[in-house]
Amino acid sequence: MAERLAVDVCVDKETEVLGSRWDDKYPCDGKRITRIEFNKAIKNTSRWGLGGRGDAYPDDTTLPDVNVHCWADMYTKVSYCLKVWVED
Repeated sequence: MAERLAVDVCVDKETEVLGSRWDDKYPCDGKRITRIEFNKAIKNTSRWGLGGRGDAYPDDTTLPDVNVHCWADMYTKVSYCLKVWVED
């Protein structure tokens, strides 16, 4: 079984006055996913101590693509790095 890195991405998204929710989809070309590496950081960007809450996580990894679900309150920066290996 050969394995290859299909997705290697780092994302930074920042909210201001309004919070946000979003999904990022990464196709894996219909290959079977063998492993996932996911790291995230949530940071408050307000000068006044407001906000700073959020999350990001791989939502569904059984499809032929990987979905990362994210949400952030106001004045929040969500950063994540995702690596997905597939069977070749």
